[in-house]
Amino acid sequence: MLIEVRGTNLYVDQRGAADTPPLLFLHGGPGSGSYDFLSFQGDRLAQQLRLIGVDQRGVQQSDPLTGPVNEVDLIADFEALRETLGLERWAILGHSFGGRLALRYAVMHPAAVTKVIFENPAWDLLLNTETLIRAAQRIAPAVQLPPHDGPATTQTLNERFALLHQLGDRRMEIYFAPDTQDVALPADTEIPDELHARSGRFSEEIMKTPEFLESLLPLLAQITQPALLIKGEHDPATSPTEIAGFQADVPEGTYYFASGAGHFVHAEAAEAYTRLVTGFVLS
Repeated sequence: MLIEVRGTNLYVDQRGAADTPPLLFLHGGPGSGSYDFLSFQGDRLAQQLRLIGVDQRGVQQSDPLTGPVNEVDLIADFEALRETLGLERWAILGHSFGGRLALRYAVMHPAAVTKVIFENPAWDLLLNTETLIRAAQRIAPAVQLPPHDGPATTQTLNERFALLHQLGDRRMEIYFAPDTQDVALPADTEIPDELHARSGRFSEEIMKTPEFLESLLPLLAQITQPALLIKGEHDPATSPTEIAGFQADVPEGTYYFASGAGHFVHAEAAEAYTRLVTGFVLS
């Protein structure tokens, strides 16, 4: 259903009983939408939780963008959605780019967040793109990481993303574990091209903002909620530095290593993922 929030309509998919603990899912991409995650985990997590999946403003089934957008705008949208749904607090789960949003949200609105879960998050884009290119070299050894010193810039990240696109049809191979290469993401074929185009516009807008360039590693020490970091064994995005930062700086942090999975643990190890997330939220 569409819910009006801060001057736009967000697509919101709610599943599960209203009297169970609420969990907000924040998708990655940027611009991937919630369709894939809900296809694999929606009905599973809804057995014991009130799962709320939302397409971020301008993405897929939400209204198309009519202006610029940044990460702080998205956090304000989530807070407005919580108030509209009449929820006092909820747990949040962020996948990949959504892990950036989950970290910002947990720190900016600690009273609204009971627990926070990160699945292969992208807290520092310089580190993330470096590990992605290292993974790409297994497929295309000629792909070389350009030298860079100092903080992230739009030009640097664009150059690195362009290198990844050189993999063409094989690009998604680096995101899956060797034994899960046959896992298909349904949004690729089940979401119309028009809605994918909305996601492309969103991605272009958010990637040129100053907020997207920020390393969020300093925010880890400000997490006050119990936090769970899920890292796929073959995930090419979350760097060792980010994992070490979580383990060192998050007071109530739990680290889970998902053996045999890649970037999409929720799809590649769906049953174990459901048990893990449900148990963490209910504990």
